[in-house]
This record gives sequence, structure tokens and C-alpha cells, in this order.
Amino acid sequence: MKGLQSFYKAFYGHSFYRHFRRPPDFNLKKFRIQFTVENPKTLYLHVHRNSSHHPCLIHTYDYGSKGNLRERNKSKIVFDRAFFDFDVTNPQIKEIKNELISLRSHGLNYQKEKQEDLTEILQKLIIKKKVAKPAIDEAKDFALKFKETFGKEPALFFSGCKGCHAYTFFKASSFKNIDLALSWFAEHIKNTYNYETLDLSVNRDSTARLSRIPYSKHQITQLAVVSFTIDDDYLEIMRKSLNPYVEPFEIEDHSTNFHKHLQKIDLVESFNANVKKTTKPKNVALSGNFNNQRNLNDHRIFFRSILGNPVREYPEKNYVMYQCPFPDHTDIKPSFMVHKCGYQCYSCQKKGNYWQFLKDYYNLSDIQVKKCLKEML
Repeated sequence: MKGLQSFYKAFYGHSFYRHFRRPPDFNLKKFRIQFTVENPKTLYLHVHRNSSHHPCLIHTYDYGSKGNLRERNKSKIVFDRAFFDFDVTNPQIKEIKNELISLRSHGLNYQKEKQEDLTEILQKLIIKKKVAKPAIDEAKDFALKFKETFGKEPALFFSGCKGCHAYTFFKASSFKNIDLALSWFAEHIKNTYNYETLDLSVNRDSTARLSRIPYSKHQITQLAVVSFTIDDDYLEIMRKSLNPYVEPFEIEDHSTNFHKHLQKIDLVESFNANVKKTTKPKNVALSGNFNNQRNLNDHRIFFRSILGNPVREYPEKNYVMYQCPFPDHTDIKPSFMVHKCGYQCYSCQKKGNYWQFLKDYYNLSDIQVKKCLKEML
């Protein structure tokens, strides 16, 4: 696609450190799932080779250096944009997508005609039945209100299926916890303006969020991720998606001082989270049944005594899952894994053993932890 490399240069910058992910639709080890992209040319080549067959997803935020990306160092991520996702829930599309994914699990050429028929049905639902229209309309309304407040409208992109993305750009800034700030902002506008399609889960774990790459094809619908404006009607957006072409893009047209607003929210929400953390009752940890040393040797027993029954259990894999007890983020889908030797949250990245948990969760010193454990045993 002509001009695509220049677009990525304008959209992502001259150099960056992000993960490009291409989850395979069928289980063959020869397919690499994850790449590190560092410049527009590398990104363009991956999209050019993989788009239309596999999902082309990328980290929304730049990690700033290869070391930070490798170590998942969230404290040093470069935040220069905010990302909002509008998505329609449609059971019919979900059912067809699942059937198509099931066929693809046997290979791209397995029952190829049926795969093509299902893809055509999806396209008709999206284009003629206007499945994505509620999400697009709400995104346009959000863009207008955002422009009224911050001076410039966000960049809007149709996702290639039943939703769309809104990006606003700002000066690269640091935050105590951008997830808390974005979650508060997204929840506030969702409740204020009754945006039914605004997906709050995106902002609750924004640093791990993957977004579809502009001008890549949706691997299921074969519709392209294309930009649109407030003035474009639904059918015009669909025509662009069916016959994509790269439109001129200047990041300055969508750059605002939104980061200053986010930083104010960040300070308040981070303070509130710390208050909740420091006001936890410190005697709760003593309520468990610790009659023998075995309870401390097996963390699954320890956490069952502290947090109760797990949300999910995987006996064959020897671990259990809880909703993360730490107040730093909202954990709708359980991401707090506990195994025999310790714990790890895949959302906030906290990990350790029972000693570390008592220190962090109840805000105790090493001496206090030692005293608590002595009383328990």
C-alpha cells in the first residue's frame, strides 16, 4: 500500500520499542508469535507479510528502550498517547467468528470455501446490517466532546470488525499509574454520556494493551483498519475499509494537553489507592489456619486462608487464580496466579512469596512480618 511506511513513521515515530504480536490461528510451532519492532520499515514488512492471515497487533505504548521492553519495565514506558476502544457486543458475529476460528485451527486451506462463505457473511453483517454503527456513532460523539474540551479531536480508526479506536496524542509524560487515571476518565465519560460501547477493560490495563495496526487487515473479516473523520458516513467508512488507501496523517492535528488533565487525575487516584492500601486492617492476615509449617510451604493453602476460595482452579497445572487483591488496578478477569512456591499477578506484575505478600498487602515491615508469622505458627 503506497505511503504506508511514511504513515507509520508519522503515527509511531522514527524509532520505537514495541511488541508486534501475531497470535497464530492454528497451532504450528514454526509460526513466531511475537516480534520486537523498532522502526516503521520493520513494522511495515511485518504487516505486509502477515496481514489478512493473522492478527496484526502492537503495544499501544512505547517502552522507550529494548531493555525496558524485555523486562516489562512499566515505570519507564513512554506515554505519548491515550487509546480508547469502542466495541459492539453481537452474539451472531461472535458465533460466526468462533466457527471460522475453529476451521482455521486446521489450516488456512481447510474447507476453504466454507471459510470464504463465513467471511462473506461477516462482511454483509458489518456493512449492510451496520453492526459497527453504534460504536462508530459514539466514537464520533466522543471526538466532538473531546475537541470542545481539549481543542483537537482524536484520530479515529475503524477496527475492521464491529468497533473502532480513538487516539489522542500529547507530549511524552510520566505517570505514577496511568491505568488508574485512564480508567477513571473512561468510566467518567461512559457514565456521563451513556456510551454503551466504550470498553473500560482496555484502560484498566492499558500498559499491556495491544491495538490493531492501522491499515492492516482484520484476519477474520478481511476488512482493513482505516481512518475516518466525524463527517464520514457509515457506508463511506466501509468503502474505505474494502478498498483501503493511506490518507495523509499529521500527529500535530490530534495532539493536545490531555496529559496535564491525566496527571491531575493520576495524582488523586494514586493517593486514594495508597490510602486504601495503608488503611487495610493489619490483623486480617492472622485469621487463617496456620497450625503447621506445611501451610507456608504450599502457597495455595496460605492464600486460601487469606483470600478464601480461588476464582479458578487448575489441578492438572498445580496452580489457582484469584482476582488480584492489590488496589493498584481493577482485575475483572482473574490474573493473580498462585502456585506452590509463590504468586504472580500478570496484570500489575507483583510477585513473590508469602513474606513479600504480607509486606506489600498489609504494608508491614520485615520485623512485623516476622512477628505475625510467629503468632500464626
